[in-house]
Amino acid sequence: MRIAAVFLVVAALATFAPSVLPNVRPAAAATSEAATESIVGATADAPIDTDRSPTTGPASDAVRVPSGAPSVDDVFRSFGLFGTWAADCGRPASPDNPHVGITTPSAGLVLENNDVGPGYSANRYSVLSARGLSASRLEVMVIFRPGTPDEERQTLIFAVGKGTRRTMYNRVEGGAVRVRNGVVLALGIKTPVLKKCG
Repeated sequence: MRIAAVFLVVAALATFAPSVLPNVRPAAAATSEAATESIVGATADAPIDTDRSPTTGPASDAVRVPSGAPSVDDVFRSFGLFGTWAADCGRPASPDNPHVGITTPSAGLVLENNDVGPGYSANRYSVLSARGLSASRLEVMVIFRPGTPDEERQTLIFAVGKGTRRTMYNRVEGGAVRVRNGVVLALGIKTPVLKKCG
């Protein structure tokens, strides 16, 4: 029953808030849609009550890294985010059980790949900046589908717990807030949890 509920959440979010979940579509249709953010898990800390991006200043300022600030990969490493994440690590990747891989192929470069199973295109993200807001909150600026005509910049806040990660906030640059306080605003439902595998 839990798997069915997760699948319904994924299907509903993909229909009403495509920027919140992995694009669950056949590989052949991958180039026609923009946007999404993988849902990941942890328990929520204090709510974030804002209708604007939590960064200050224009978007171009938000991605600048001050001299001496930790690199993106250092920030991700300090939060324990490298590796693979899934709702159920024992099951293969599928639309209702995306596998999210986070890697750093070179210094300062962090990539996220959301695998939703055979026959579907993976969602790819390049992390532009990252900063810890607290011991359990991380703000990131990403490019979804970097290098494609559909690329899109997003601001996200993750709640990171003991082996879990959850999206608490999501906003597309120049667009409306899609997730606030861990709730998908279009549907009024909570973002689900992904756990760290291995």
